[in-house]
Order: sequence, then structure tokens, then C-alpha cells
Amino acid sequence: PRPPPRARGAAGSMAEAPGAREAPLLDSPPRPQILAALVARGPEVVLAEHSAQGNGAQQATLQIMHKIDAAAEWKSYIYGNFAFHCLLEGADRLWFVCMADKAMGRRLPFALLASMQETFNQWYTQNQVAEAVAHGMQSEFQGEIRILIDKYNSPNADRVGAMMQRVQHINDNLIDGFDKILERQEKIDLLVNRCQNLSDSSNSFRREAERVRRVVWWKNTRCLLLLGLVVVVVVLIVLMSSCGIKFDECG
Repeated sequence: PRPPPRARGAAGSMAEAPGAREAPLLDSPPRPQILAALVARGPEVVLAEHSAQGNGAQQATLQIMHKIDAAAEWKSYIYGNFAFHCLLEGADRLWFVCMADKAMGRRLPFALLASMQETFNQWYTQNQVAEAVAHGMQSEFQGEIRILIDKYNSPNADRVGAMMQRVQHINDNLIDGFDKILERQEKIDLLVNRCQNLSDSSNSFRREAERVRRVVWWKNTRCLLLLGLVVVVVVLIVLMSSCGIKFDECG
């Protein structure tokens, strides 16, 4: 079930809160605008439409309908200073088309079309769309199209988009910063591991050097002891050969 049509003012137009529109600055160039939008069943049957600039924009949008490539889901066409943006569900299914100033780019017009598509599919079933005659939803859905056009023509729409881009840029910087921090941490860990390995190697070398020093010291000590023993034996042999075994002949 779709929600009831939105309340209209006394003159048949959508009611607006006081101060909803901002007065343009005198020296500021006119902002690019979405001029008209419609929803149709294929290129022939327009179900609902609204133009913010009178019938001229509507007629131009209707004329471009027969030149649209139905095979492309998202498509834009440039004509002079204007652009026609299309969101198509299929050759014989729903078409969402809008006309905007060329300078507006594609982001906001396609955001409008996506919002129109979502709202329209919530309001109407496939059977209602298939059985609808031309302008069969005009009385109910025209007001919704106007509200969406006003929303995406608002200066706040660009501000929100710019803010989202800045947030995305900040997120990218944060991701890049974290990547660099992790890379730096990996390098620090590698350096710490290398220092630890070097320290372990140094300790091992010191222990091995100490062991070799002790081995050499014992070898030298044994050599000295053997040399002393040999000297003592030689002296005893000389004395014994001169003085006898009991050393009584030297007296």
C-alpha cells in the first residue's frame, strides 16, 4: 500500500515552509538546476512528470525519450547546455528520466532518479504499472517528483555531497596512515628481531671465546707442568750420575 498524496497549498502547489528557499546572492551566478523529471513505462507511456521550468523542459524531455538507448541502464545525453539523464529498468519497463543543466554533472541527477525509482516501486505494484494509462499516476506522483527535484536542487544537496567526499577523503587518509603505521611497526619489529639475533650471536661468541680461552690456558698450564717436571728429572739424573744414587759421593 502506498502512502496518501502529500498535502497541497490552496493554489494546488505543494505547501512549503516559510524561508525554505534561500535568496540567491546578487553577484553569484545561477546555480545549475534539475529542470524536469518523469517516470514512464517504456518510451511511449508517461505515467507521471513534473517540470520546474514550464512546458519547454517537459517537451524537450519527451522528445529525447525516443532517442534513448534502451539497452543501457544508466545513460546521459548532452544537448547544448542541457543534459538528459536516464535510469532504465528495461525496454518495456519503468524509465526514469530527468533534464538538468549540463554544468550540474551526473551525481545529483542520478541520485534524484534513484530516489524516484525507490519511491515509485514502493507506491505501486507491477500490475498497477502494467495496467496504467498515460498520466495514470500524475495526480498522485507529480507532487513527489516535485519534492525530490526541490530536494536535489537545494544548495544543501551539494553541501552534503561535498561533506561526504571530505569524509571519504579523511577515511582514505586514515587508512593510508594506518597502513604506514603498520608498515613502520613491521620494520621496527624486524629491526628488533635482528638486534635480538645479533645479541644472541654476540653472547654465543662470548661464551665460545671463553671456552677457547680456558682450553688454551689448560694446554699452556700442562705444557709448563710437563716442562718443569722434565727439568726436575734432568737435574736429578745429572746429580745422581755425579754423586751417586744416595748423593754420598759428593760429600
